[in-house]
Amino acid sequence: MNHKVDKFIKKQITKNPETMDVMLLPVDSDKYILFGKYIISKVDNYYSVKNDSIEKTFNTLKTAITWCVFKEKNKTVECRKIEELDFKLSSLEIDLTQKRKILNNMTDENFKTVYIIKIEEDNIKKSFLLKQLNRFINISKDWQSKSFDKAKTRNKR
Repeated sequence: MNHKVDKFIKKQITKNPETMDVMLLPVDSDKYILFGKYIISKVDNYYSVKNDSIEKTFNTLKTAITWCVFKEKNKTVECRKIEELDFKLSSLEIDLTQKRKILNNMTDENFKTVYIIKIEEDNIKKSFLLKQLNRFINISKDWQSKSFDKAKTRNKR
Protein backbone atom coordinates (compact mmCIF):
# COMPACT_ATOMS: atom_id res chain seq x y z
CA MET A 1 0.00 0.00 0.00
CA ASN A 2 1.15 3.56 -0.62
CA HIS A 3 3.20 5.00 2.29
CA LYS A 4 1.15 8.22 2.43
CA VAL A 5 -2.08 6.24 2.52
CA ASP A 6 -0.69 4.04 5.32
CA LYS A 7 0.32 7.10 7.29
CA PHE A 8 -3.10 8.73 6.79
CA ILE A 9 -4.98 5.56 7.85
CA LYS A 10 -2.83 5.15 10.98
CA LYS A 11 -3.40 8.80 11.88
CA GLN A 12 -7.18 8.47 11.42
CA ILE A 13 -7.32 5.28 13.48
CA THR A 14 -5.25 6.88 16.24
CA LYS A 15 -7.53 9.94 16.30
CA ASN A 16 -10.74 7.92 15.98
CA PRO A 17 -10.29 4.29 17.07
CA GLU A 18 -14.02 3.65 16.48
CA THR A 19 -13.33 3.91 12.73
CA MET A 20 -11.97 0.36 12.96
CA ASP A 21 -15.60 -0.67 13.51
CA VAL A 22 -16.45 0.24 9.92
CA MET A 23 -13.19 -0.23 8.02
CA LEU A 24 -12.21 -2.96 5.61
CA LEU A 25 -8.49 -2.44 5.20
CA PRO A 26 -6.76 -4.01 2.22
CA VAL A 27 -3.40 -5.41 3.30
CA ASP A 28 -2.50 -6.56 -0.20
CA SER A 29 -4.41 -7.67 -3.30
CA ASP A 30 -5.82 -10.81 -1.65
CA LYS A 31 -5.82 -9.95 2.06
CA TYR A 32 -8.04 -7.69 4.16
CA ILE A 33 -8.55 -6.76 7.80
CA LEU A 34 -12.10 -6.18 9.01
CA PHE A 35 -13.04 -4.61 12.36
CA GLY A 36 -9.36 -4.65 13.24
CA LYS A 37 -9.57 -8.33 14.17
CA TYR A 38 -10.67 -10.53 11.27
CA ILE A 39 -8.12 -11.34 8.58
CA ILE A 40 -9.71 -12.35 5.29
CA SER A 41 -7.32 -13.97 2.80
CA LYS A 42 -7.83 -15.48 -0.61
CA VAL A 43 -6.61 -19.08 -0.57
CA ASP A 44 -6.88 -20.86 -3.91
CA ASN A 45 -10.51 -20.20 -4.97
CA TYR A 46 -11.82 -19.55 -1.46
CA TYR A 47 -11.69 -16.87 1.21
CA SER A 48 -10.36 -17.73 4.65
CA VAL A 49 -11.53 -15.77 7.70
CA LYS A 50 -9.28 -15.94 10.77
CA ASN A 51 -8.87 -14.28 14.11
CA ASP A 52 -7.50 -15.50 17.43
CA SER A 53 -10.13 -18.18 17.91
CA ILE A 54 -11.86 -18.68 14.55
CA GLU A 55 -10.98 -20.06 11.15
CA LYS A 56 -13.73 -20.27 8.51
CA THR A 57 -13.76 -20.68 4.75
CA PHE A 58 -16.17 -19.06 2.28
CA ASN A 59 -16.64 -19.09 -1.48
CA THR A 60 -16.77 -15.33 -2.00
CA LEU A 61 -15.30 -12.24 -0.37
CA LYS A 62 -18.80 -10.79 -0.04
CA THR A 63 -19.98 -13.82 1.96
CA ALA A 64 -16.87 -13.75 4.16
CA ILE A 65 -17.44 -10.07 4.95
CA THR A 66 -21.13 -10.67 5.61
CA TRP A 67 -20.30 -13.48 8.03
CA CYS A 68 -17.83 -11.19 9.88
CA VAL A 69 -20.45 -8.45 10.19
CA PHE A 70 -22.97 -10.88 11.68
CA LYS A 71 -20.28 -12.36 13.94
CA GLU A 72 -19.40 -8.87 15.15
CA LYS A 73 -23.08 -8.37 16.04
CA ASN A 74 -23.06 -11.70 17.94
CA LYS A 75 -25.68 -13.17 15.60
CA THR A 76 -24.63 -16.81 16.05
CA VAL A 77 -27.69 -18.42 14.48
CA GLU A 78 -27.42 -16.21 11.40
CA CYS A 79 -23.67 -16.91 11.14
CA ARG A 80 -24.39 -20.64 11.00
CA LYS A 81 -27.06 -20.05 8.36
CA ILE A 82 -24.62 -17.99 6.24
CA GLU A 83 -22.06 -20.81 6.51
CA GLU A 84 -24.71 -23.37 5.58
CA LEU A 85 -25.92 -21.38 2.56
CA ASP A 86 -22.36 -20.82 1.38
CA PHE A 87 -21.58 -24.54 1.69
CA LYS A 88 -24.80 -25.55 -0.10
CA LEU A 89 -24.08 -23.12 -2.94
CA SER A 90 -20.57 -24.48 -3.32
CA SER A 91 -21.81 -28.06 -3.36
CA LEU A 92 -24.56 -27.21 -5.82
CA GLU A 93 -22.09 -25.49 -8.13
CA ILE A 94 -19.93 -28.63 -8.18
CA ASP A 95 -23.01 -30.74 -8.95
CA LEU A 96 -23.99 -28.41 -11.78
CA THR A 97 -20.50 -28.54 -13.29
CA GLN A 98 -20.52 -32.35 -13.21
CA LYS A 99 -24.01 -32.61 -14.69
CA ARG A 100 -23.10 -30.21 -17.51
CA LYS A 101 -20.02 -32.29 -18.35
CA ILE A 102 -22.09 -35.46 -18.41
CA LEU A 103 -24.75 -33.78 -20.54
CA ASN A 104 -22.16 -32.59 -23.07
CA ASN A 105 -20.87 -36.15 -23.52
CA MET A 106 -24.28 -37.82 -23.86
CA THR A 107 -25.68 -39.06 -27.10
CA ASP A 108 -28.95 -40.62 -25.93
CA GLU A 109 -31.70 -38.00 -26.24
CA ASN A 110 -33.78 -39.47 -23.41
CA PHE A 111 -30.87 -39.24 -20.96
CA LYS A 112 -30.10 -35.73 -22.22
CA THR A 113 -33.64 -34.68 -21.38
CA VAL A 114 -33.31 -36.10 -17.88
CA TYR A 115 -30.04 -34.23 -17.32
CA ILE A 116 -31.46 -31.00 -18.68
CA ILE A 117 -34.28 -31.30 -16.15
CA LYS A 118 -31.78 -32.07 -13.35
CA ILE A 119 -29.73 -29.01 -14.29
CA GLU A 120 -32.82 -26.80 -14.34
CA GLU A 121 -33.85 -28.12 -10.95
CA ASP A 122 -30.38 -27.32 -9.56
CA ASN A 123 -30.55 -23.84 -11.09
CA ILE A 124 -33.83 -23.23 -9.27
CA LYS A 125 -32.27 -24.43 -6.00
CA LYS A 126 -29.27 -22.17 -6.63
CA SER A 127 -31.51 -19.18 -7.24
CA PHE A 128 -33.38 -19.84 -3.99
CA LEU A 129 -30.13 -20.18 -1.99
CA LEU A 130 -28.72 -17.00 -3.54
CA LYS A 131 -31.87 -15.08 -2.57
CA GLN A 132 -31.50 -16.25 1.02
CA LEU A 133 -27.80 -15.36 1.11
CA ASN A 134 -28.42 -11.98 -0.52
CA ARG A 135 -30.90 -11.16 2.23
CA PHE A 136 -28.07 -11.56 4.78
CA ILE A 137 -25.69 -9.58 2.56
CA ASN A 138 -28.17 -6.70 2.30
CA ILE A 139 -28.74 -6.66 6.06
CA SER A 140 -24.99 -6.51 6.68
CA LYS A 141 -24.61 -3.70 4.13
CA ASP A 142 -27.36 -1.78 5.89
CA TRP A 143 -25.72 -2.26 9.31
CA GLN A 144 -22.35 -1.18 7.95
CA SER A 145 -23.83 1.84 6.23
CA LYS A 146 -25.49 2.94 9.47
CA SER A 147 -22.25 2.37 11.41
CA PHE A 148 -20.33 4.38 8.83
CA ASP A 149 -22.84 7.24 9.04
CA LYS A 150 -22.53 7.24 12.85
CA ALA A 151 -18.73 7.29 12.61
CA LYS A 152 -18.87 10.21 10.14
CA THR A 153 -21.21 12.11 12.48
CA ARG A 154 -18.88 11.53 15.46
CA ASN A 155 -15.87 12.66 13.43
CA LYS A 156 -17.57 15.95 12.45
CA ARG A 157 -18.03 16.95 16.08
